[in-house]
Amino acid sequence: MDKDAKGIDSIIASVGNEGKFQYRFYILFNILLPIVAAMADQNFINALAIPNHWCFVPGREFTNYTLKEWKQLHLPEEYNSVGVLGFSKCKMFNGSSEVIKCQHGWEFDKTWYELTIPMQESWVCDYGLYVTNTFIFSKLGEVIGTFIFGQLADTIGRKPVFFMSVVTLVVGRMLLIVTSFSTLLFFLTMCFGSFSTNSVLQSPMVTGLEISKTERRARIAMIHNIGGTIGFCFLPLVMWWLNDWRFFMSLTTLPCILFMFTVKLFIESPRWLASKGKTEKCVKELGKIAKANGKALPENVAYDISNLPKQEEKVYGVLSLFSSWRLAKNTLLLASGRSTITLIFYTLTFNVTNLEGNPFLNFFWLGVAELPAWFIGKYASDKFGRRWTNMASFSAIFLGCLLILIIIHDETKQYAVSSICVFLKFGIAFAAYVVNLQSMEIYPTCVRQIGISFNGIVANAVGILAPYIVFLGIEIDASYPYALSAVLGFFGILYGLFLPETLNRKLPETLGEAAAFGGNQNFFGEEKIRETIDQCD
Repeated sequence: MDKDAKGIDSIIASVGNEGKFQYRFYILFNILLPIVAAMADQNFINALAIPNHWCFVPGREFTNYTLKEWKQLHLPEEYNSVGVLGFSKCKMFNGSSEVIKCQHGWEFDKTWYELTIPMQESWVCDYGLYVTNTFIFSKLGEVIGTFIFGQLADTIGRKPVFFMSVVTLVVGRMLLIVTSFSTLLFFLTMCFGSFSTNSVLQSPMVTGLEISKTERRARIAMIHNIGGTIGFCFLPLVMWWLNDWRFFMSLTTLPCILFMFTVKLFIESPRWLASKGKTEKCVKELGKIAKANGKALPENVAYDISNLPKQEEKVYGVLSLFSSWRLAKNTLLLASGRSTITLIFYTLTFNVTNLEGNPFLNFFWLGVAELPAWFIGKYASDKFGRRWTNMASFSAIFLGCLLILIIIHDETKQYAVSSICVFLKFGIAFAAYVVNLQSMEIYPTCVRQIGISFNGIVANAVGILAPYIVFLGIEIDASYPYALSAVLGFFGILYGLFLPETLNRKLPETLGEAAAFGGNQNFFGEEKIRETIDQCD
């Protein structure tokens, strides 16, 4: 098995595993693509923002009352989820002291937003759950789409799945603009448009990893995440500028179409083609790499590929991830870690418009917090190993949530809560970087994207709970989202404890290698019997 792996690694190295081709691929598909794809992926969150609102009571235009005086006459006061007394958002007086639901619609505070979907469709109060359900359908779409595209990526290849993903994302997001008149159509469109939000980024990242040097794996993951963070930071600024969700959705989605013109630049993974016995196509793709890197394609490359020692094993899709005890254990741990990250990430992201201050800047700073996380995550992963870095990131999340729980009900410390949320976003990005890197390194080539997709399926299934958690935090008690995140952060520490160390280890190629991967490591991730490696050589 070691000879097989060394064989394909040396073949890729012979045409250049670090050169002009790789740098061009990184810039296009690991920096520019994540910028535009992250915007298209997350733009609906800004479009669904619910600004402060109250019952509309007609007649003020015929008086000299200020807005505050008019509210005092017609709106009751009640405590919000933070414990602050203010005017009711959903109730009004019925001409006397009797309190009733809003009868004439709602007025919205337009300090920050001119038009969002809830403002346009009156998705507030009794209809506020429509926003939560929209988030649910987006996560449901990710679960379904990740399963479909993940299977396809390891069956028909990374390249066709990538372009299918781009089309699905663009069409789905643009249809949201013309289906908001029908709640059911809007939900279904949201579900469809979210099918490819994971695969549109996974295929380029996995392909980039599989054509590069082993020691460059952490860098690939880092620059890929940096691109996504830049896109995430642009989103609120574009919404702040346009202030109309329809124009905003268009401007942050349509740039993805440009990547439909990169067909000749996005190659199929030679490593994947070799693992599938597609020798002729593998040679063709290697030739593209060699030409760009100024190298000659070895004359005997087709012979070398076709004669790589074959591992007689069958791959049964997702079931292959549980074909051995060790691979099954690693799969469950990685899926659990990814689920924890996803649930906390979306809880923080969906809750951003409920934080004190400028919602656009809050969203922006949550994005900016990710940038140092990628650099520090790469440095720490390469310096201290993946396992210890993983555990450190979840420890930061756990401690940050505990601090928020101490001050969440203090009205004077709400800006401090917003600041700690920025720190939590740093911790989440830190954890996401390491877990994604571990996933790329632990899963074997034959099921690598299936494995990563399985993590996404489980994570997004769990992530469906995030909108409801935020809803409870808004309607009942603001501490709920952070209490759950603290518990999840603690379990995240435990998940990382039992994963193998992958720093500078050779990528497993087959299920057999994955079944043995990490078996010779002690608790600290060090190899217990180095002689075993020499014997395998």
